[in-house]
Amino acid sequence: MTRLKIPQPQWITTEEQLQDACRLWCQEAYIAVDTEFVRTTTFYPEAGLLQIADSHGSYLIDPLTISDWQPLVEVLQHPLVVKVFHACTEDLEVCRRLTGVVPAPLADTQIGGAMAGLGASMGFQRLVKEVLNINLPKEETRSNWLMRPLREEQISYAVADVHYLYRLYPKLVSLLKKLGRQSWLAEDCERLLTLSEKSEKASLYFRRVKLAWKLRPQELLLLQHLVLWREQQARERNVPRSKVVDDNSLWNIARFKPRNRDQLIKAGMRPQAVREDGKLLLDIVSQIQAMDKSLWPRQLDKPLSPQAGQWLKLLKETVVSKAELLNIPPDLLARKKALEALIRSGYPNGPFKLPESLSGWRKAEIGDYLMMILQDQTRVISLRKPSHDESTV
Repeated sequence: MTRLKIPQPQWITTEEQLQDACRLWCQEAYIAVDTEFVRTTTFYPEAGLLQIADSHGSYLIDPLTISDWQPLVEVLQHPLVVKVFHACTEDLEVCRRLTGVVPAPLADTQIGGAMAGLGASMGFQRLVKEVLNINLPKEETRSNWLMRPLREEQISYAVADVHYLYRLYPKLVSLLKKLGRQSWLAEDCERLLTLSEKSEKASLYFRRVKLAWKLRPQELLLLQHLVLWREQQARERNVPRSKVVDDNSLWNIARFKPRNRDQLIKAGMRPQAVREDGKLLLDIVSQIQAMDKSLWPRQLDKPLSPQAGQWLKLLKETVVSKAELLNIPPDLLARKKALEALIRSGYPNGPFKLPESLSGWRKAEIGDYLMMILQDQTRVISLRKPSHDESTV
């Protein structure tokens, strides 16, 4: 086992120090980036520390003492400097919250590790152990990063993350090059950034609620307005959505249309929430019921029919077999959601259309073959009169 050698970091606590460091980072081919934040009781992540490693060393940026982030914006958007993260979804949110931008170009070593055949959704410590044969500490993962001064253990943990991330990245790139998959990582990270920039409209968040497909059009309109109201309140109050009202309660309100506070409590709302927001929610219920039918959304797609479900099972088995040959996780190759979208695009008689998530390298590796399988299935269907079940997804 390689011994742990964590270097002393350079602290950046002033805007002048940040500006000087950013000039250096703009000359690097890549930098390793990580963030530490607290988000247990807030809607938005509260940044407690930013860590960066380059060819010269490691740096800890204190976001509690800096307000002008423009120099870092230039680094994060520099087209010739790759920003390396691990499992970067929340880190991107922290960067956007602090600087107003997300890093590009980007490389995510969790995605790269899966593509290199090292495992699915690997934690950073596990990936470092696999590639660098180093055991990293995990004890400070849930520390309070907003407290000052930080403990030595917190500092060592934070520095180790970017120090070894910087060392890990070129070895991971080398593995991907040998497999001819370096372009896969670039493509998926570019897609990740595109999805980050094209965030789903808040007016469509109601589709995320479990069992929303069971609601009728007027009930869906009510759920849409309830979810939108909750989103606005969660952001204004800076609390998690469930602290306003949870999904299950919103579904019950949309389905049963309560007329008084007692019925709101029966729908699952906490008494305190009813006291604070009950009147407004009852007003929303009343207003939506008075709206014209022309404003009702169409009913959401139901689960796949049994026959279409058999097609989905066939596609999933095909994906698993191909993933085994490639030595990558099946979900990396094609997620269930993408397979369902593919089936829905043309079931039962075709033609079918590959969803965007099965384009690029996935089209060559699995997408085209899945299309062939579906075309074969439609030929079987065409030889006999379709049953009622086969006429709908």
